[in-house]
Amino acid sequence: MNFLNETRLANYTTMHLGGPAKVIAEAYSEQDIIDAVAYAAANGLTLLVIGQGSNIIFGDNGFDGLVLINKIGGLLIDSQTGIVRVGAGTNWHDVVIQTVQNGLVGIEAMALIPGTSGATPINNVGAYGQDISGVLVSVQAFDTQTKRFVELTNADCTFSYRNSILKSELYGRYIISSVTLQLKKADTTYHAPKYPALQAELARREIIYPTPEQVMQAVIAIRTVKLPDPRLISNTGSFFKNPIVTKEKALALTQAFPTLPHYPQANGSEKLAAGWLIEAVGLKGHKERGIAVYDKQALVLVNENARSFADLKNMIDKVQTTVLTQFGVTLEPEPEIFAA
Repeated sequence: MNFLNETRLANYTTMHLGGPAKVIAEAYSEQDIIDAVAYAAANGLTLLVIGQGSNIIFGDNGFDGLVLINKIGGLLIDSQTGIVRVGAGTNWHDVVIQTVQNGLVGIEAMALIPGTSGATPINNVGAYGQDISGVLVSVQAFDTQTKRFVELTNADCTFSYRNSILKSELYGRYIISSVTLQLKKADTTYHAPKYPALQAELARREIIYPTPEQVMQAVIAIRTVKLPDPRLISNTGSFFKNPIVTKEKALALTQAFPTLPHYPQANGSEKLAAGWLIEAVGLKGHKERGIAVYDKQALVLVNENARSFADLKNMIDKVQTTVLTQFGVTLEPEPEIFAA
Protein backbone atom coordinates (compact mmCIF):
# COMPACT_ATOMS: atom_id res chain seq x y z
CA MET A 1 0.00 0.00 0.00
CA ASN A 2 1.03 3.59 -0.60
CA PHE A 3 0.67 5.95 2.35
CA LEU A 4 0.55 9.61 1.28
CA ASN A 5 1.31 12.38 3.75
CA GLU A 6 -0.40 15.77 4.11
CA THR A 7 -2.74 15.48 1.11
CA ARG A 8 -5.74 17.84 0.89
CA LEU A 9 -9.05 16.11 1.53
CA ALA A 10 -10.83 18.59 -0.73
CA ASN A 11 -9.52 16.42 -3.57
CA TYR A 12 -11.35 13.37 -2.20
CA THR A 13 -14.80 14.76 -1.43
CA THR A 14 -17.60 15.93 -3.70
CA MET A 15 -18.06 19.21 -1.79
CA HIS A 16 -14.38 19.96 -2.48
CA LEU A 17 -13.67 21.44 0.93
CA GLY A 18 -11.22 20.28 3.57
CA GLY A 19 -7.64 20.64 4.67
CA PRO A 20 -4.97 17.93 4.66
CA ALA A 21 -5.12 14.45 6.12
CA LYS A 22 -2.02 13.41 8.00
CA VAL A 23 -2.00 10.21 5.92
CA ILE A 24 -4.16 8.92 3.04
CA ALA A 25 -4.20 5.36 1.65
CA GLU A 26 -6.39 3.31 -0.71
CA ALA A 27 -7.72 -0.20 -0.04
CA TYR A 28 -8.39 -2.57 -2.94
CA SER A 29 -8.60 -5.82 -0.96
CA GLU A 30 -9.33 -7.24 2.48
CA GLN A 31 -5.58 -7.54 3.05
CA ASP A 32 -5.24 -3.81 2.41
CA ILE A 33 -7.74 -3.19 5.21
CA ILE A 34 -5.69 -5.34 7.58
CA ASP A 35 -2.50 -3.53 6.58
CA ALA A 36 -4.07 -0.09 7.01
CA VAL A 37 -5.38 -0.93 10.47
CA ALA A 38 -1.93 -2.20 11.47
CA TYR A 39 -0.25 0.93 10.07
CA ALA A 40 -2.61 3.22 11.97
CA ALA A 41 -2.01 1.31 15.23
CA ALA A 42 1.77 1.29 14.78
CA ASN A 43 1.84 5.03 14.16
CA GLY A 44 -0.75 6.08 16.74
CA LEU A 45 -3.18 7.35 14.10
CA THR A 46 -6.96 7.55 14.24
CA LEU A 47 -8.39 5.64 11.27
CA LEU A 48 -11.30 6.94 9.17
CA VAL A 49 -12.74 5.09 6.17
CA ILE A 50 -14.43 6.89 3.27
CA GLY A 51 -15.70 5.92 -0.17
CA GLN A 52 -16.23 8.48 -2.92
CA GLY A 53 -16.56 11.32 -0.41
CA SER A 54 -20.13 12.08 -1.45
CA ASN A 55 -21.58 12.10 2.06
CA ILE A 56 -18.74 13.52 4.14
CA ILE A 57 -17.32 16.99 4.73
CA PHE A 58 -14.02 18.02 6.28
CA GLY A 59 -13.07 21.29 7.92
CA ASP A 60 -10.12 23.49 7.06
CA ASN A 61 -7.88 21.66 9.54
CA GLY A 62 -8.41 18.39 7.67
CA PHE A 63 -8.03 15.14 9.59
CA ASP A 64 -5.20 14.36 11.99
CA GLY A 65 -5.06 10.66 11.23
CA LEU A 66 -5.21 8.04 8.48
CA VAL A 67 -8.00 8.38 5.91
CA LEU A 68 -8.52 5.06 4.15
CA ILE A 69 -10.34 5.23 0.82
CA ASN A 70 -12.31 2.02 0.28
CA LYS A 71 -11.99 0.94 -3.35
CA ILE A 72 -12.74 -2.77 -2.98
CA GLY A 73 -14.61 -3.77 -6.13
CA GLY A 74 -16.56 -6.78 -7.27
CA LEU A 75 -20.17 -7.57 -8.15
CA LEU A 76 -21.72 -11.06 -8.20
CA ILE A 77 -25.36 -11.36 -9.22
CA ASP A 78 -27.38 -14.58 -9.08
CA SER A 79 -30.43 -13.75 -11.18
CA GLN A 80 -32.14 -17.00 -10.14
CA THR A 81 -31.95 -16.60 -6.36
CA GLY A 82 -31.76 -12.78 -6.32
CA ILE A 83 -28.65 -12.85 -4.14
CA VAL A 84 -26.25 -10.00 -4.89
CA ARG A 85 -22.80 -9.65 -3.34
CA VAL A 86 -20.99 -6.40 -3.97
CA GLY A 87 -17.62 -5.00 -2.97
CA ALA A 88 -17.78 -2.00 -0.65
CA GLY A 89 -15.95 0.29 -3.05
CA THR A 90 -18.23 -0.45 -6.01
CA ASN A 91 -20.20 2.50 -7.39
CA TRP A 92 -23.77 2.14 -6.12
CA HIS A 93 -25.51 3.37 -9.27
CA ASP A 94 -23.66 0.74 -11.30
CA VAL A 95 -25.06 -1.93 -8.97
CA VAL A 96 -28.61 -0.66 -9.51
CA ILE A 97 -28.21 -0.74 -13.28
CA GLN A 98 -26.73 -4.24 -13.30
CA THR A 99 -29.40 -5.73 -11.04
CA VAL A 100 -32.24 -4.25 -13.10
CA GLN A 101 -30.63 -5.55 -16.30
CA ASN A 102 -30.52 -8.98 -14.67
CA GLY A 103 -34.27 -8.90 -14.03
CA LEU A 104 -34.11 -8.17 -10.29
CA VAL A 105 -36.09 -5.63 -8.26
CA GLY A 106 -35.74 -4.05 -4.84
CA ILE A 107 -33.32 -1.18 -5.45
CA GLU A 108 -34.47 0.17 -8.84
CA ALA A 109 -35.82 3.35 -7.21
CA MET A 110 -32.42 3.98 -5.60
CA ALA A 111 -30.75 4.81 -8.91
CA LEU A 112 -28.26 7.67 -9.32
CA ILE A 113 -27.53 7.95 -5.60
CA PRO A 114 -23.87 9.02 -5.49
CA GLY A 115 -21.35 7.04 -3.51
CA THR A 116 -20.15 3.51 -2.92
CA SER A 117 -22.07 0.39 -1.96
CA GLY A 118 -20.28 0.09 1.37
CA ALA A 119 -21.83 3.35 2.55
CA THR A 120 -25.40 2.21 1.95
CA PRO A 121 -25.89 0.19 5.17
CA ILE A 122 -24.06 2.75 7.30
CA ASN A 123 -26.49 5.52 6.38
CA ASN A 124 -29.43 3.23 5.55
CA VAL A 125 -29.48 4.89 2.16
CA GLY A 126 -32.85 5.14 0.45
CA ALA A 127 -34.98 7.03 -2.03
CA TYR A 128 -38.48 7.05 -3.53
CA GLY A 129 -39.94 4.47 -1.19
CA GLN A 130 -37.03 2.02 -1.01
CA ASP A 131 -34.06 1.78 1.34
CA ILE A 132 -31.19 -0.58 1.90
CA SER A 133 -32.66 -2.01 5.12
CA GLY A 134 -35.41 -3.62 3.07
CA VAL A 135 -33.01 -5.74 0.99
CA LEU A 136 -29.80 -6.16 2.97
CA VAL A 137 -28.97 -9.68 4.11
CA SER A 138 -25.61 -9.04 5.71
CA VAL A 139 -22.48 -6.93 5.86
CA GLN A 140 -19.00 -8.41 5.70
CA ALA A 141 -16.58 -6.27 7.68
CA PHE A 142 -13.29 -6.15 9.54
CA ASP A 143 -13.76 -5.77 13.29
CA THR A 144 -11.04 -3.39 14.45
CA GLN A 145 -11.44 -4.60 18.03
CA THR A 146 -11.13 -8.35 17.49
CA LYS A 147 -8.91 -7.93 14.39
CA ARG A 148 -10.88 -10.37 12.29
CA PHE A 149 -13.52 -10.32 9.55
CA VAL A 150 -17.09 -10.89 10.69
CA GLU A 151 -20.59 -10.97 9.22
CA LEU A 152 -23.29 -8.65 10.54
CA THR A 153 -26.91 -9.51 9.77
CA ASN A 154 -29.67 -7.08 8.88
CA ALA A 155 -30.90 -7.26 12.47
CA ASP A 156 -27.40 -6.57 13.79
CA CYS A 157 -27.37 -3.26 11.89
CA THR A 158 -30.37 -1.90 13.87
CA PHE A 159 -31.61 0.26 11.01
CA SER A 160 -33.64 3.44 11.42
CA TYR A 161 -34.28 6.43 9.17
CA ARG A 162 -30.94 7.30 7.49
CA ASN A 163 -29.14 5.62 10.34
CA SER A 164 -27.76 2.31 11.61
CA ILE A 165 -25.76 1.00 14.53
CA LEU A 166 -22.71 1.33 12.25
CA LYS A 167 -23.24 5.09 12.26
CA SER A 168 -24.16 5.40 15.93
CA GLU A 169 -23.19 3.06 18.79
CA LEU A 170 -20.64 1.06 16.79
CA TYR A 171 -19.32 3.95 14.73
CA GLY A 172 -15.78 3.31 13.48
CA ARG A 173 -15.51 -0.24 14.79
CA TYR A 174 -16.22 -2.04 11.53
CA ILE A 175 -14.66 -1.53 8.09
CA ILE A 176 -17.02 -2.91 5.46
CA SER A 177 -15.50 -5.04 2.71
CA SER A 178 -18.71 -6.18 1.01
CA VAL A 179 -22.48 -6.33 1.36
CA THR A 180 -24.96 -9.04 0.44
CA LEU A 181 -28.45 -8.19 -0.78
CA GLN A 182 -31.58 -10.25 -1.36
CA LEU A 183 -33.53 -8.95 -4.33
CA LYS A 184 -36.54 -10.46 -6.12
CA LYS A 185 -37.10 -11.59 -9.66
CA ALA A 186 -39.35 -9.21 -11.57
CA ASP A 187 -42.66 -10.75 -12.60
CA THR A 188 -46.20 -9.76 -13.52
CA THR A 189 -47.01 -8.87 -9.90
CA TYR A 190 -44.44 -6.06 -9.88
CA HIS A 191 -45.64 -2.65 -8.71
CA ALA A 192 -43.66 0.57 -8.57
CA PRO A 193 -43.08 2.10 -5.12
CA LYS A 194 -46.00 4.33 -4.09
CA TYR A 195 -43.94 7.48 -3.78
CA PRO A 196 -45.69 10.70 -4.92
CA ALA A 197 -42.86 12.19 -7.01
CA LEU A 198 -42.20 8.86 -8.72
CA GLN A 199 -45.88 8.24 -9.39
CA ALA A 200 -46.18 11.76 -10.85
CA GLU A 201 -43.24 11.18 -13.19
CA LEU A 202 -44.67 7.86 -14.37
CA ALA A 203 -48.04 9.52 -14.97
CA ARG A 204 -46.31 12.29 -16.93
CA ARG A 205 -44.82 9.58 -19.12
CA GLU A 206 -48.27 7.97 -19.44
CA ILE A 207 -46.99 4.71 -17.95
CA ILE A 208 -49.68 2.83 -16.05
CA TYR A 209 -47.94 -0.50 -15.47
CA PRO A 210 -44.24 0.32 -15.32
CA THR A 211 -41.43 -2.17 -15.58
CA PRO A 212 -38.48 -1.97 -13.14
CA GLU A 213 -36.42 -0.49 -16.01
CA GLN A 214 -39.02 2.25 -16.50
CA VAL A 215 -39.08 2.98 -12.76
CA MET A 216 -35.29 3.28 -12.73
CA GLN A 217 -35.33 5.60 -15.74
CA ALA A 218 -38.06 7.73 -14.16
CA VAL A 219 -35.99 8.07 -10.98
CA ILE A 220 -32.92 9.00 -13.01
CA ALA A 221 -34.96 11.68 -14.80
CA ILE A 222 -36.26 13.11 -11.52
CA ARG A 223 -32.85 13.18 -9.88
CA THR A 224 -31.15 14.63 -12.97
CA VAL A 225 -33.51 17.61 -12.90
CA LYS A 226 -33.50 18.18 -9.15
CA LEU A 227 -30.00 17.19 -8.07
CA PRO A 228 -26.75 18.56 -9.51
CA ASP A 229 -24.14 16.15 -10.81
CA PRO A 230 -21.28 16.26 -8.25
CA ARG A 231 -18.82 15.82 -11.12
CA LEU A 232 -19.96 19.19 -12.45
CA ILE A 233 -21.15 21.10 -9.38
CA SER A 234 -19.61 20.50 -5.96
CA ASN A 235 -22.26 19.10 -3.60
CA THR A 236 -23.14 16.16 -1.36
CA GLY A 237 -26.66 15.56 -2.65
CA SER A 238 -29.45 16.05 -0.10
CA PHE A 239 -27.79 18.06 2.64
CA PHE A 240 -30.50 17.96 5.30
CA LYS A 241 -32.44 14.97 6.60
CA ASN A 242 -36.21 15.06 6.33
CA PRO A 243 -37.15 15.77 9.97
CA ILE A 244 -39.19 13.28 11.99
CA VAL A 245 -41.69 14.96 14.33
CA THR A 246 -44.52 13.87 16.58
CA LYS A 247 -47.98 13.37 15.11
CA GLU A 248 -49.18 16.33 17.18
CA LYS A 249 -46.43 18.61 15.83
CA ALA A 250 -47.19 17.54 12.26
CA LEU A 251 -50.91 18.19 12.77
CA ALA A 252 -50.25 21.69 14.08
CA LEU A 253 -47.93 22.50 11.18
CA THR A 254 -50.23 21.13 8.48
CA GLN A 255 -53.15 23.07 9.91
CA ALA A 256 -51.09 26.24 9.64
CA PHE A 257 -49.45 25.24 6.33
CA PRO A 258 -51.85 22.90 4.45
CA THR A 259 -49.45 22.25 1.54
CA LEU A 260 -46.63 20.96 3.75
CA PRO A 261 -45.86 17.37 2.66
CA HIS A 262 -45.90 14.89 5.53
CA TYR A 263 -45.59 11.13 5.65
CA PRO A 264 -46.88 8.95 8.52
CA GLN A 265 -44.28 6.57 9.97
CA ALA A 266 -44.76 3.10 11.40
CA ASN A 267 -44.10 4.28 14.97
CA GLY A 268 -46.79 6.98 14.85
CA SER A 269 -44.45 9.89 14.13
CA GLU A 270 -44.46 11.83 10.85
CA LYS A 271 -41.74 12.74 8.38
CA LEU A 272 -41.72 16.25 6.95
CA ALA A 273 -40.17 17.44 3.70
CA ALA A 274 -37.04 19.41 4.57
CA GLY A 275 -36.79 20.84 1.05
CA TRP A 276 -40.30 22.28 1.33
CA LEU A 277 -39.46 23.93 4.67
CA ILE A 278 -36.29 25.53 3.26
CA GLU A 279 -38.10 26.77 0.17
CA ALA A 280 -40.99 28.08 2.26
CA VAL A 281 -38.68 30.37 4.24
CA GLY A 282 -37.41 31.87 0.99
CA LEU A 283 -33.92 30.38 0.89
CA LYS A 284 -34.16 28.42 -2.35
CA GLY A 285 -31.54 29.90 -4.67
CA HIS A 286 -30.00 31.98 -1.89
CA LYS A 287 -26.24 32.55 -2.25
CA GLU A 288 -23.74 33.61 0.34
CA ARG A 289 -19.95 33.42 0.60
CA GLY A 290 -19.61 31.02 -2.34
CA ILE A 291 -22.26 28.56 -1.09
CA ALA A 292 -25.75 28.37 -2.61
CA VAL A 293 -29.03 26.68 -1.81
CA TYR A 294 -29.57 24.94 -5.13
CA ASP A 295 -32.16 26.72 -7.24
CA LYS A 296 -33.75 23.49 -8.48
CA GLN A 297 -33.91 21.68 -5.12
CA ALA A 298 -33.74 23.53 -1.81
CA LEU A 299 -32.56 20.40 -0.01
CA VAL A 300 -29.16 20.67 -1.70
CA LEU A 301 -26.28 22.99 -0.83
CA VAL A 302 -23.73 23.57 -3.59
CA ASN A 303 -20.22 24.93 -3.43
CA GLU A 304 -19.90 27.47 -6.24
CA ASN A 305 -16.56 28.98 -5.28
CA ALA A 306 -16.09 28.68 -1.51
CA ARG A 307 -12.67 27.65 -0.24
CA SER A 308 -13.31 27.48 3.49
CA PHE A 309 -15.52 25.26 5.61
CA ALA A 310 -16.53 28.43 7.46
CA ASP A 311 -18.39 29.52 4.31
CA LEU A 312 -20.40 26.31 4.28
CA LYS A 313 -21.00 26.47 8.04
CA ASN A 314 -22.39 29.96 7.59
CA MET A 315 -25.05 28.64 5.19
CA ILE A 316 -25.83 25.60 7.35
CA ASP A 317 -26.45 27.88 10.33
CA LYS A 318 -28.59 30.24 8.26
CA VAL A 319 -30.84 27.47 6.97
CA GLN A 320 -31.21 25.79 10.36
CA THR A 321 -31.90 29.04 12.24
CA THR A 322 -34.41 30.35 9.70
CA VAL A 323 -36.39 27.10 9.53
CA LEU A 324 -36.35 26.70 13.32
CA THR A 325 -37.58 30.26 13.81
CA GLN A 326 -40.51 29.93 11.40
CA PHE A 327 -41.55 26.30 11.89
CA GLY A 328 -40.04 25.22 15.21
CA VAL A 329 -38.33 22.32 13.43
CA THR A 330 -34.62 21.53 13.70
CA LEU A 331 -32.95 20.34 10.50
CA GLU A 332 -30.02 17.96 10.84
CA PRO A 333 -27.28 17.64 8.20
CA GLU A 334 -27.23 14.33 6.36
CA PRO A 335 -23.50 14.28 5.49
CA GLU A 336 -20.97 13.38 8.15
CA ILE A 337 -19.04 16.48 9.17
CA PHE A 338 -15.47 16.48 10.54
CA ALA A 339 -14.62 20.04 11.45
CA ALA A 340 -12.84 20.81 14.69
